[in-house]
Amino acid sequence: MNGTVYIVGLGPGRAGLITPEALAVIQKVPTAIGQPECFNLIEELVNGKEIIFERQSPLEVSRLAVEKALSGKDVAVVSSGDPGTFAIASTFLGYIKDNHISLNARVIPGLNLAGYASSLMGAPLGNDWASITLTDQGTPWNVTRRRLEAAAEADFVIVIYNPVGKLGQSRLKETFSVISGLRTAETPVGLVSHAASPDEKIVLTTVKAMEGVIVPTDTLVIIGNSQSYVADGRFNTPRFYKEGTGY
Repeated sequence: MNGTVYIVGLGPGRAGLITPEALAVIQKVPTAIGQPECFNLIEELVNGKEIIFERQSPLEVSRLAVEKALSGKDVAVVSSGDPGTFAIASTFLGYIKDNHISLNARVIPGLNLAGYASSLMGAPLGNDWASITLTDQGTPWNVTRRRLEAAAEADFVIVIYNPVGKLGQSRLKETFSVISGLRTAETPVGLVSHAASPDEKIVLTTVKAMEGVIVPTDTLVIIGNSQSYVADGRFNTPRFYKEGTGY
């Protein structure tokens, strides 16, 4: 009988932010696979288990998880953040589809970085928003640029994941070139770097002030819409409530 693959989100990087469901899954499985830094959060939970934590590609992680499950073992693939948001779950599900593999797989959600970063700033995601990754691989830049333009023209709040990659700051610079033509100079921008770590840093700034700014690799960027504002150090995007009608 095949085992089950659990794709488990550990949240943004602090043990207290891991959900009870994720903790329960990790406790019950005999095998866990993931990047080395993930196991720093769950070290006590994986004592005595088979753990595979060499730095490997998402495809290799998927292959190993399938191998363990087909041998009859339940296995947890652990991931930072939410595994279904720019993370391993999509790769794993694609891997088993492309290789015509049938087995039980469950995605166990984690607190995603956008939600965590938003809470530190105030409520910048209080109304419609779009998230876009600037990762250098997978999606051609012309496609990403069209998505940025469409989101900006539609007045979405825009969340930028992975603003710095193998190409350095160039895509982030181009992103703000696009945004500056479709947002006012004073549109609020929030950055969270090194989230949920001792080096965590929160910066509230503006579209204009982002010109020439160098951001750390481990950063999430939130760009406000035409109604977003900063007051008393809190970044907010209003969601209008009408008495008797609601939102």
